Amino acid sequence: MTIPRLRPSADLAAELRAARAIAVKELRMARRYPLNLANEVLQPLYQFLLPSLLLGATFFVGGRALGLEESTGTTDLAAYLFLGMLVSGLIATGFWELAFSFKREMDAGTLEPLFLTPTQPSTLVLGRALSGMLIALVASGVLLAIASVFFGASISATVLTAVPALLLGAVSMVGVGFLVSAAVLLIREPNFFVDSTNFVFAMLCGAAFPVVVLPWFLQWISYLLPPTYALDLIRVQGIGTRPLLPLPLEWVALAGLAILITLVGLWVFGRTEHHMRIKGTLGQH
Repeated sequence: MTIPRLRPSADLAAELRAARAIAVKELRMARRYPLNLANEVLQPLYQFLLPSLLLGATFFVGGRALGLEESTGTTDLAAYLFLGMLVSGLIATGFWELAFSFKREMDAGTLEPLFLTPTQPSTLVLGRALSGMLIALVASGVLLAIASVFFGASISATVLTAVPALLLGAVSMVGVGFLVSAAVLLIREPNFFVDSTNFVFAMLCGAAFPVVVLPWFLQWISYLLPPTYALDLIRVQGIGTRPLLPLPLEWVALAGLAILITLVGLWVFGRTEHHMRIKGTLGQH
């Protein structure tokens, strides 16, 4: 497998400047829509977290989530779910901010001119990744503050030791973003595809419930997804849950899968874009 090389007219420094410029542009656009930014925090709160907390509370026994304790080793349902949203936000960024941005370019009629610029197509994804991941991390930080203040979630400061796991999880989602971006270019009407795969991906990673309660054949899929390990390491360090695997093995699996999925995603995206250029279908939707 060969990774697409830079064009002769491009160099790494120029591509990094282009990625930074794209990220700055996306952040400026986001800042001009403050209600949409507020929705980055409020939507997971009212759409998932509050219903899940209320439903989970109905199954408490003596004020304790005994089922959760048996599966994971913790009874802190609020902390468990809010930490799940931390990684779920990165997953949503990979699907919606990276991949679906090409659909928005299609609708605006700017996709083909965009691909005619000297900038590498992969740089377009990287620039959006920088801005999207930053927004997702800030939104997740606000959610964690809400969890501690209003829902009594008890998250240890040792969760900071899992920051490298969060960064590796973000890198892996850039790789997933490349894969989904290739699918968006091919499908052209990807709304249902992006929405459904984003949901399934987040659920398989254990954002809403322990991976160990899944059927065994789905658990194997979960163990192949890098964010599964990123989220597990964050929960182990933050609320003391039982790890899915020995911690050194989880770190190795997370780093190895993050690198692998990024390289595969970059290759698939490059091949797809090259194929569509040859066939002349890049501007069709």
